[in-house]
Amino acid sequence: MLLALTQVADSDPKDYGKQHLFGARALINNMLREISMSTIDNPVVRLCLGIYLYWDMCSSFLVDPCEPQGLNLFNMSLAVHTMGDWHHPMYGTCSRLLLIIANVGRYCRQIHDMPQNRNPMQEVMLEAQLRTWTTSPPNADLGHLYEAFRNHGLVFLYRSRAHAQRGCPKDPDVTEAQESLILQYAEETVRHLLLTPASSYSLNFQSLPLLAAGSELNESNHFLRDEVRGRLRAIYSMNRLPTNLMALQLVEELWDARDRGSPSFWLSHTLQKDWRLLLT
Repeated sequence: MLLALTQVADSDPKDYGKQHLFGARALINNMLREISMSTIDNPVVRLCLGIYLYWDMCSSFLVDPCEPQGLNLFNMSLAVHTMGDWHHPMYGTCSRLLLIIANVGRYCRQIHDMPQNRNPMQEVMLEAQLRTWTTSPPNADLGHLYEAFRNHGLVFLYRSRAHAQRGCPKDPDVTEAQESLILQYAEETVRHLLLTPASSYSLNFQSLPLLAAGSELNESNHFLRDEVRGRLRAIYSMNRLPTNLMALQLVEELWDARDRGSPSFWLSHTLQKDWRLLLT
């Protein structure tokens, strides 16, 4: 975790600390191979697992699908299920949601690079997991954050599907309905994030959904666009991580393209710039 924090403070947009992520993954896999009820009840084990879950959610779509993933998803799912709604000191009770969104990120990167590998059944499963996930948030700020994360996962999944379908004949009514749904969830994501006071520590968790959902806002929504700008600047003022200013640059570029009639998928735009931003 210390290595990840050091990495995210670097101004190099091409290096998201893959070596540190893979090293942590190897350690977590070793821990999970010996998992038992008594092991997962250990608060130090839960602390480490939860930190990794959040890190994995923020970086799963940055890992090239051609690289060996090396993550035992069955053991990870079992451990997260066993951990349940244990209150993690970093983010509260959303461990299972973090794992779902990390899996969404892996799938979205895969079909971004190889659209022919779309799996409609997997998309239905991931969507259902996002929609049915529940918890009792410890406070209102985390409740808004959890709903923003859930909606971010849905926006990511729907936009990736639409991107993979480019060039395929589609019913215009279906396309319009899909775009309307994406915008609806994007706006809901941003509104949930904005309900968190600028003084809340949970601001540190908002950069990724702000970029992904904020980039979907259209020209008519000047108010929410201005709020996204202000929130990203506020996050930078709080933690001074350069990736937040880069995220602001990205949303401005994406809005410009959208306003010119050439909307771009935020993940595609980021990869085309050869940026691998670890937004935590």
